[in-house]
Amino acid sequence: MEGKKVVFAIDDNAFQLKLYKEMLVPRYDLRVAKNAAAALSFLNANTVDVILLDIEMPDISGFEFFADIRKVPSCMNVPVIIVSGNTGDEFLGQARKTGAADVLVKPVTPEVLVAVIEKALTA
Repeated sequence: MEGKKVVFAIDDNAFQLKLYKEMLVPRYDLRVAKNAAAALSFLNANTVDVILLDIEMPDISGFEFFADIRKVPSCMNVPVIIVSGNTGDEFLGQARKTGAADVLVKPVTPEVLVAVIEKALTA
């Protein structure tokens, strides 16, 4: 998959990861993790171009995990796109304050997802 941008999706929902695969492959080299521990392990050993982060995960607050991602040397400046089903104003406000490249509300269409990824990659 040389030459393709690496999109790393972190989501505990297997169905959502399958949707990402359908939306993003073969345009991008998609890598996935189902929990924070697996994601950090992957990020410490690999380089990615953009991260799709489900902010509501069972094992850690997604906001805490966002901060953990920023501590990985190779991820300090990698664009992170928060994707969540939570539409509450307080939640969305907190998500926007993280410094994420963008915040998307599920369900996301392929066109919107690709457009947001491309914007993050060229920012």
